[in-house]
Amino acid sequence: MPNVPPDAIDRARALFSDFTEGRWEQARGKLHQDMGGPVDVVGHIADAWADTASPAGGFERVGEPSARQFGDYTLVELPVTFKAGPGLGRVALDQEGKVTGLSIQYPRRHRLDPRPVRTLARGVPGARDLITIGRPRHARRLPRPL
Repeated sequence: MPNVPPDAIDRARALFSDFTEGRWEQARGKLHQDMGGPVDVVGHIADAWADTASPAGGFERVGEPSARQFGDYTLVELPVTFKAGPGLGRVALDQEGKVTGLSIQYPRRHRLDPRPVRTLARGVPGARDLITIGRPRHARRLPRPL
C-alpha cells in the first residue's frame, strides 16, 4: 500500500486557510483542472462556504487532520470548528498534489443526530466517493488478498 505523501496535510490546511481568508483565486491554483468543468467551481465553493459558515456562526479553527491513502488518491480529513459547533472537511488529492475532491459538512454528523446537515461536495468522478458523508466508500470494505 502506498504511503501518504508527506505534504498532503499541509496542502489541505493551506486550502482551508485560503477559504477562511477568502483567497478564492489562490485556491483555484490548487484545484485539479477537471474540478471545474463548465461551472465556475471557485465561485460555487465560495458560495457554498458562505452558506455553510454563516449559519454555523462563522469559522473558528481547524483541528488536527489525519490522512490516508486510497489507490491514486490521498484523503485528508480536517475537523473544523465553527462558533456553533464542530464540522468536518475532507480533501482528496491526486498523485501530483492537486485537489480532486472537497467536502465540508456542518454540523458534523453523529449517529442518530436529528439536525439537518449542510454539505458542500465537489470532486472528479474517481475522488467523489472518498469525500461524501460517512466513511469513504472505498474504506468500507478492504479488498481481500489474493
